[in-house]
Amino acid sequence: MSTYGSCVRGVARPIVLAFVSTLVALAATPPPKPGCEYKVIDATKWGNKELKNPPAISSANGTLRTNLRVTYTETTIGGCGVKLRSYVASGAEAGGSTALVGPTLRIKPGDALEPDLINELPKESAKEIQAQFEQENNAAYITTRPHSFNTTNLHTHGLHVSPNGNSDNVLLAILPGTHQQYNIKLPPNHPRGTFWYHAHSHGSTAIQVGSGMAGALIVEDDETRIPAALRAANQHEKIMVLQSILYDTQGQIEQIAALFPDPNNPDPNNPNGRVPKQACAAEPPPQTTWFCSKRRITINGQIVPIIRMRPGEVQRWRMIDTSFRESISLTLNNAVPSLPGLDLNEIALDGIYLGRVDIWPAGGTPIDLEPGYRSDILVKASATPGKYNLIDNAVPQGKGLLGGAEPENVLAQVIVEGEPMDMRLPTNEEMLPLAPFPGVNLNVTAVGVQEVLFKLGTGLENPNRNYFQVNYHSFNPDNVRILKLGATEAWHVTTIGDPPGVPNAIPPAPHVFHIHINPFQTLRSGPNGQPEMVWKDTLLIPPAADVMLYTRYLDFTGTFVMHCHILDHEDLGMMELDEVTDTGLVDMNMNHAH
Repeated sequence: MSTYGSCVRGVARPIVLAFVSTLVALAATPPPKPGCEYKVIDATKWGNKELKNPPAISSANGTLRTNLRVTYTETTIGGCGVKLRSYVASGAEAGGSTALVGPTLRIKPGDALEPDLINELPKESAKEIQAQFEQENNAAYITTRPHSFNTTNLHTHGLHVSPNGNSDNVLLAILPGTHQQYNIKLPPNHPRGTFWYHAHSHGSTAIQVGSGMAGALIVEDDETRIPAALRAANQHEKIMVLQSILYDTQGQIEQIAALFPDPNNPDPNNPNGRVPKQACAAEPPPQTTWFCSKRRITINGQIVPIIRMRPGEVQRWRMIDTSFRESISLTLNNAVPSLPGLDLNEIALDGIYLGRVDIWPAGGTPIDLEPGYRSDILVKASATPGKYNLIDNAVPQGKGLLGGAEPENVLAQVIVEGEPMDMRLPTNEEMLPLAPFPGVNLNVTAVGVQEVLFKLGTGLENPNRNYFQVNYHSFNPDNVRILKLGATEAWHVTTIGDPPGVPNAIPPAPHVFHIHINPFQTLRSGPNGQPEMVWKDTLLIPPAADVMLYTRYLDFTGTFVMHCHILDHEDLGMMELDEVTDTGLVDMNMNHAH
């Protein structure tokens, strides 16, 4: 597919800047629409409204059916009239148009998810499609021509379902003016938790998800088998789809280069930091990127919404990072800095119950969300009224995905007021039975190792084009990693850049590993700083790190994908096909080892 920007942490990228500047020089630059300028958005004017859960559609009699239209919608963000690709669900149950966030789909284990995905985006002309291709081709060494920006499909992120036919098949390409009836059948023993769905057509994923084409997908709890304290918290549930919707000064997103990290250059007066050079100038180019655009992270399309709680109330927050490139570092701080904040009580990661309550204490280590991550947390309000801020904490130089230090952001406000409630948090003992894979330790039973090497490197013949590769291959449907049904294996994942001596060398960069269909176990640092084994389907791989994952291929044969969940990296080639087979020997000729 294609290859665009780099996710280099704090590394000067004059090459990418030169390419962006070239696009600027070639493009017409009409004056900004009112409210769409690259300037700070006043949350007190354009935000601070009551948080609204997205409209929901629930299964009935074992099936969830709806018409899920993909269309341009016109709405406003921060005073800018935007025209973005969106999901709109038909029927009163979805509340009509959802514009900036897709409807929440609620199903149960054993159900069939049967949306009819209707692509109402306009057909592009051959000239428009060629121009889109050149955006990617001029920046990356690609081996497969990507789909156009208005071609789409549907991925149910994190579900353990078949990848074949009209199930969770991201190799389908739904052209403008056509539709696809999906039939995604969940196993009866599917884990219950927070998942999500989004567009996943290779070449248009970043553009479409960056428009807000994503929504929550909840596999419902069995209310008769969960602790009473959790059942009560579920009645106070908040769905929180965190988004980095990127739009230009015309209120649109049509330039994939806008999804690259900002071109940061060293500041001679501050050698320990970096300042954006051109993209943060007084008159930034029309393709300026996320950080310098001054756009704000939204929750369900809202800017700094207000969450109201009564003293002593416990709410369940289902948090989903749907951003294309955003590290979110969460704490819930008191609006009065001298007073304590509220603990974040984590009960599930990436849709899978921990089987305990991990308490991330106020004032301690934040909860980390990276693109594709989910975290279910229980928040217990203080016994006395007060105000709190849900904070995306500042990230120091070299620790974020944007290529430099990231400032602190207020994501939401929490107001505790009203009559007290007598609610409690569940105990570890009560949560233990909810863990879906008790006693499973794949690191003990894994046989063989799959190797994954994410490479972002500069071109030798043309330094304006980069390599986005998995095991030295840009995405090519002819390259397939073969896996054996029923096998349990370790995966060794690392990232590399250019070797010494390469002009304009790119050092190792962070990437976000995501694999479809089967979750994996891995170690993370818990709230107390001690390592703990957890189940996930998406994981940040730091630069040059050696990370071990452990997984097994259960229930389903077929072909799916593994890729970097920095979505422009995926579109530019950092993706591979994996096939689970139940016949013959595992092929060892391509990009894996046993």
